[in-house]
Amino acid sequence: MKKIVITGGIGAGKTAVLKYLQENVKCKIIRADDVAHILMEPHEKCYYEILNAFPEYDLLKYTTVQNHLDNESVNDKNPFDKEKLSRMIFSNEDNRDKLNSIVHPAVKEYILEDVQSEEDKGEIDYYFLEVALAIEEGYDKLFDETWYVYAGEKIRAKRLETNRGYSEEKITGIMNSQLSEEEYKLHATHIICNDNSLDELYTNIGNILHCD
Repeated sequence: MKKIVITGGIGAGKTAVLKYLQENVKCKIIRADDVAHILMEPHEKCYYEILNAFPEYDLLKYTTVQNHLDNESVNDKNPFDKEKLSRMIFSNEDNRDKLNSIVHPAVKEYILEDVQSEEDKGEIDYYFLEVALAIEEGYDKLFDETWYVYAGEKIRAKRLETNRGYSEEKITGIMNSQLSEEEYKLHATHIICNDNSLDELYTNIGNILHCD
């Protein structure tokens, strides 16, 4: 089983790459963001740790009871408000670092246990992990290959505005928080250009798989 990291800046088109792989390769695909969301749900590993780390913020979807953060009966069905979390971390680097220090180790532990489980089963040819912070969190050293999905900033910004309705301010904040194109390329085993058509993208992926 070959273990491959899929990474790249927001709006680069990693989802399109994963869709092709899911349909054409005997594999398992995991998104680090999906794992993080699971671990941040009420009762899960990171939930109360995050609440206690940011007592000055009202991060929950419903009314927060600040005096009872450790009382599961109060918050057991009260998920985080994604927009509040997003505003908090992308407007303040210290907040982002603090949240990452809680969530990222838990996500890595979950993923590495899942990788081992799939290796023990021996039923798939590839294990693909899609993670934006592949380099920062050292996944490039833990997996066999790192594929960098590339698209120019203007193209990425247009996609985010059109497909997700992101504001220019939000797009700029997210992009500024991510690695530069040069840094991604420095650590990449393969670079997948996604500036043009899906047919060209799929051809690029197919060529890489054929080489492997």
